[in-house]
Amino acid sequence: MNPEPIYTLALTYVSKLGPVNQKKILKHLNPETIWSLSEKDLKEIFKERKDIISQFLNLKCLEKAEKEIEFCKRNDIEILLHSSGNYPEKLKNCTDSPLVLFKKGSHDFNKKLHIGIVGTRKMTPYGKRFIENLLEEISTQQMVIVSGLAYGCDIEAHRLSIENQIPNIAVLAHGLNRISPAAHKKEASELQKNGALLTEYSSFHNAEPINFVLRNRIIAGLCDAVIVVESDQKGGALATANYANSYNREVFALPGRIEDRFSLGCNELIQSNQAYMIRNASDLLNYFNLKSNRKPQQARLFIELEKEEKLIYDFLKGNGKQQIDALYNSLQIPVFKLNGILLNMEIKGVVRPLPGKFFEIN
Repeated sequence: MNPEPIYTLALTYVSKLGPVNQKKILKHLNPETIWSLSEKDLKEIFKERKDIISQFLNLKCLEKAEKEIEFCKRNDIEILLHSSGNYPEKLKNCTDSPLVLFKKGSHDFNKKLHIGIVGTRKMTPYGKRFIENLLEEISTQQMVIVSGLAYGCDIEAHRLSIENQIPNIAVLAHGLNRISPAAHKKEASELQKNGALLTEYSSFHNAEPINFVLRNRIIAGLCDAVIVVESDQKGGALATANYANSYNREVFALPGRIEDRFSLGCNELIQSNQAYMIRNASDLLNYFNLKSNRKPQQARLFIELEKEEKLIYDFLKGNGKQQIDALYNSLQIPVFKLNGILLNMEIKGVVRPLPGKFFEIN
């Protein structure tokens, strides 16, 4: 048996060290050596930190590590060490990345673009529709979706990724001995077929509130870009955006009306230049210089259109894509009203916006 996983994992169980200090230690000592040091040597390294020294002098952390490795073997869980080639390369470059990750699934993290989708647990129909349209359009791209398996925007991203056969990663705030929330066990099982469950926590770790905050840094670190779909002025999605910015990842945010509670956080990100505005999949694809390759869609039947919506629909059908100014000049609908009508038509899936203020029939 390779001894490195045991000694490296045991190091993560030493309380009050943290990933940054753990990696500093391993720059000077190999994992096995640190556990064989005398009390005198440990005092030279940790000075008077008796709480840390005592943990290296007893065998409890090593015993825990050995039990955890056996648990992983029994449950087909792969242990990813920071020093190994199968550790996610993008995450490895983050200063506070975990020393050890636990993975269940078939995903190779070092291939394809990884896109994080995060947002409020109280997702609105507006956010839901955005995720539906986004994932439907990028389903033909070489992309992977990353989220946190929570209620709301997270689980919607996972469900629609599964539906559209997009590889997706769920980053958990607890060990792989359970799924929380339990209501999402089905999705957790399904996504492992071409994705993975991922966590830094061992099976005996409880889902403490701080874990959910720290989990957000892993979502951000795995990704090339993070999309905040909906968020209040505070919340985990904004924490993920902050981590992503600190790691020099791209951040996108879905804008919303200024009076909508769950658009406040997104609007603030955009206004403060902490995120690019994203309206649709084209904005994301254009950023990464990718061409849209939409799947053939069945005609949408029996959608009820208001009188002015019908006018716009017929005009676009007869004339092809048009700028909003052309719609105003031809149909004489005031611009302030036209914007609202087009938004409703977009939500219904009748039209889609294009760069340059163009619209076309979906």
